[in-house]
Amino acid sequence: MEKFFRLMKKLQMPGILALIFLAGVLLTIFTQGCSRKKEILSRAENRPVKLPEKILCRIKDGNNPDLMVMTLGNVDTPLADGYFYPYEDKVVLKNGQEIENYYKEHLGIKYYTPLDKSNFPLPPSGWCSWYYYYQELTQEEVEKNAVWLAENLKEYGAEYCQIDDAWQGVGHGMGENRDWTTIDHRFSKGMGNLARSIKNLGLKPALWIAPHGQSNLEVVQKSGAFLVDQDGKSLSSTWVGDFLLDPSKPEAHKYLKELFTLITQDWGYENLKLDGLPTVVREYRNKKSLMKFPADPDDLFRNTLQTIRETVGPDCYLLGSWGTPLEGMGLLNGSRTGGDTLLGWDGFLVAVEATMNYYFLHNIAWYSDPDVILVRYPLTLDMARAWATLQGLTGQALMASDRMYDLPAERVEILKRIFPAVDIRPIDLFPSSGQKRIWDLKINHLGRQYDLVACFNYDLNKTVGIELKWADLGLEENALYHIYNFWDKEYLGSWEKGIYLEIPPASVKVLTLLKDNGQPQLISTSRHITQGWVDLKSLSYDSARLSIKGTSQIIKGDPYQLTFVYPRNRRNLRIKKASVPGHKFSVYNYDGWSVVSIESRSTKPVLWEVCFEEQESYYNYPVATPERLRACFDDSKIVLTWEPSYYNTAGCFVSVDGSLYLYSPTNRCQISNIDLNQEHIVEVKSVWLDGTTSQKAASIRIRPEDVAKKLIGNK
Repeated sequence: MEKFFRLMKKLQMPGILALIFLAGVLLTIFTQGCSRKKEILSRAENRPVKLPEKILCRIKDGNNPDLMVMTLGNVDTPLADGYFYPYEDKVVLKNGQEIENYYKEHLGIKYYTPLDKSNFPLPPSGWCSWYYYYQELTQEEVEKNAVWLAENLKEYGAEYCQIDDAWQGVGHGMGENRDWTTIDHRFSKGMGNLARSIKNLGLKPALWIAPHGQSNLEVVQKSGAFLVDQDGKSLSSTWVGDFLLDPSKPEAHKYLKELFTLITQDWGYENLKLDGLPTVVREYRNKKSLMKFPADPDDLFRNTLQTIRETVGPDCYLLGSWGTPLEGMGLLNGSRTGGDTLLGWDGFLVAVEATMNYYFLHNIAWYSDPDVILVRYPLTLDMARAWATLQGLTGQALMASDRMYDLPAERVEILKRIFPAVDIRPIDLFPSSGQKRIWDLKINHLGRQYDLVACFNYDLNKTVGIELKWADLGLEENALYHIYNFWDKEYLGSWEKGIYLEIPPASVKVLTLLKDNGQPQLISTSRHITQGWVDLKSLSYDSARLSIKGTSQIIKGDPYQLTFVYPRNRRNLRIKKASVPGHKFSVYNYDGWSVVSIESRSTKPVLWEVCFEEQESYYNYPVATPERLRACFDDSKIVLTWEPSYYNTAGCFVSVDGSLYLYSPTNRCQISNIDLNQEHIVEVKSVWLDGTTSQKAASIRIRPEDVAKKLIGNK
């Protein structure tokens, strides 16, 4: 301090100015420190506050057009075509070619703007009233669901409680129901009171509104803000209301400021779903000549959003809805990317279509919202898991929309495994057509590099076969990869080349793929579908002591499982002892893998350590040669079947022309993309868990002339 004042004296600065200067310096240091602390905390919680300078990208499909690729963490993969630079809107391919204005011109996203993550580092997670209650909602039902949410999903990351269409006006549908100045009698305590009750539960209140429309004639006449003729009759009656704001009028912006000041400052809502925006854009384009001061319709529309944004401030989340309002990009935090969902499997397919069409915008230009997730009957558990997988593996906005306190425990369990939405981003920066069946999320976290691969069957009536090849996923095709089935909590062994899967109708399989490094490895944690990203805070391996230790964020009352796998040539490993100070835990040793299950009486970080040892021996079964190998032909595929083994086996290796093709855990396999105009030798050998195969193979010669026979092989 003495040095400081000597410096001020040397500069001939008066004492009071010196103190002001010192205060400014200290304030700057404090502000920078807080900002740095915020950045550090955000990184520690896996909540990045800005986009990376460059992002891995593919600009077209690779060898497998059925594949979609995403990343979580600092990932590299040979599947990438190059890098996308979001702040420059530029792609640089591996061959050095540059594509300028990639989103704006190449993809036609006129208003592309890099996503500002500073206020919302992650997409919203929570509950929406619409798809159970629709317009039959009451304040009491909102409160019941909010209480349930706070007690059951808040600790899992659910934050928002959204009141959708039903709170405003009187009646139903359009007409009187588009009056934002009148509160429906079912919300007699008031919208501010409801927002406060939600906040008192530790949640954030969210509200639906179609702000460009109005149906109260008195409001329209008093404000002078709407599109009307000289007699005061509406010039635009649409779904958003009997009257539509004239965006060219200063009165329209005054109206919006007053409305959103009421909603956010007086009532206290922190997340707003702005509905009907594409309808508004369309109407502004069609009714431009009827405006008081005609100008570019898209610019006028964006001006209304700018007024809303300035009024609500940066801490209020704005979601564009009902269609995909691309014209709002840069002003909206997120956007619906499809139509309204439906109850049942068709609703899930709506979400799939939205993801295929617009996922390339997610976590780059805004947070994409494929609409809500439903898990209630008549969805089967398999269907609910498929929908949850779509949400959990893409990281899109995550809003449940069931009557939450009526959900059975097994349905709630599914939701617990996907909350909250996390910082997942697409590699595939292009819209996709059709329904891709293989979704690959590549994760790098605490030194663990692994893939989560979802294999979907969209068909309601038939089982489909999927060839999951390591090479197609950018993995080392000849390396061993451990395979863990997340939803069924099963270890499937470690295999090279890939695996053949049969997916039942309307369902999904989520497989964790972890490259075998010759040591015991942690392959899965049970807290979240990302299996470590949300919960695992530290992890270290000690190969000399043959131990693994870590820290996990465990939720009160939620049994937490750590799953460990062993190299297939060291299947005799098992857990010798585990340590979880202050907590009850159990150890389960299986053939080639082990599980530690931990219980916690409070939500907090838990330290754990696991030590392994080798048993004297382990069990092997001598596998027999498969019998009655057959081949039938389906378009460009060969479908193989053989007799189910009477004796024990871990599955079969299928080879084509002397090279291993895939591992199949069943007595079936298929071979795609094969030239049926050439002769091929197909062989099948049974295999045990340690990779030992039957001495002999079942084989079949496939010649071009056999294709017309439809079925060949041993009878």
